[in-house]
Amino acid sequence: MGRTINWKEYKFRASQCHKLLTGDIVDASIYNDQINELENERDTLTNSNGNKVKWTTNKEEKLKKLKELASKPLFERLPKTMTTELRKIHRAEKHNRNFSFTNKYVQKGIQQEEEAITIYQYYRNKVLGIRTFFINNKERLQNEFVSGEADLTDTNDFEKCNEGFDTKCSWELETFPYKEDVLDSQYEIQNQVYMWLSNTEKWTTAYVLVNTTEDLLHKEKMKWYYALGLHHSNRTDKEQEELEVSYDEKCKELEIRFIFDYDKFVERNPMHNLIITREEWFDKGYNLDLEERVVEKISLRNNDIISKLKNRIEISRKYLEHLDNN
Repeated sequence: MGRTINWKEYKFRASQCHKLLTGDIVDASIYNDQINELENERDTLTNSNGNKVKWTTNKEEKLKKLKELASKPLFERLPKTMTTELRKIHRAEKHNRNFSFTNKYVQKGIQQEEEAITIYQYYRNKVLGIRTFFINNKERLQNEFVSGEADLTDTNDFEKCNEGFDTKCSWELETFPYKEDVLDSQYEIQNQVYMWLSNTEKWTTAYVLVNTTEDLLHKEKMKWYYALGLHHSNRTDKEQEELEVSYDEKCKELEIRFIFDYDKFVERNPMHNLIITREEWFDKGYNLDLEERVVEKISLRNNDIISKLKNRIEISRKYLEHLDNN
């Protein structure tokens, strides 16, 4: 049966809001205009330009289809991504379930959040000349439409701040954005929600290249261990030796991909058996300078986006009520 929820007052989390803004909701008036035009053509055998025309079976079928589309309730005209998200929310809230998604990228972001904040703070001090002492925010704000828990603010007070910041841990250099890249729409909408909640005008998403954790690096290495078949023993000593050499080469490649500060990784994980030596690492220039490890994307408050989100939330609440009755 599930819990009874007042969907009229349901508050969407900042991380959910981008899916509410996907796609277009087809306005029934568009169909009605076409219906009126076709019906006039059928009744007068004259088109909108005043020219004589014939009424055909194809036009009759088109008119029928348009009437069917126009008669559909709003809920059946919502974009697919939006309805999928709302259905997930309905099931999760109604039956007290957590459908949160995770993978290695999400795990790194969670595990290395504090490290990312430390690097970003150091970057602002050394590169931008802005002295900052960030405390990871744990306060959740809400208004009548949304709720959110931002990462950082300039005052370390989400409710009373001038601007805020969100850190994102890139998986590796390949996925690290360039300064010229447009901020992902998911994070842009999330920033708009944070500005809406805190009544601010500026929010920055900081992408940070942080060393992977030892656990995640080990898991990546083990994928190659099994892919090369090292867990099997039915081979000659020479074959085994060749496979072990290949495995070490793959492990070195992974270390170069997922470590950006060699000394920091060794300091944090002194027992990890790194294949690449410190001498080779620095000789080949694998360490990345601080200014190469942070990219900032600034969002400015956009009241048009916030207004559109309010409208979508009102529609979404009606759809959630609709799901309760089906």
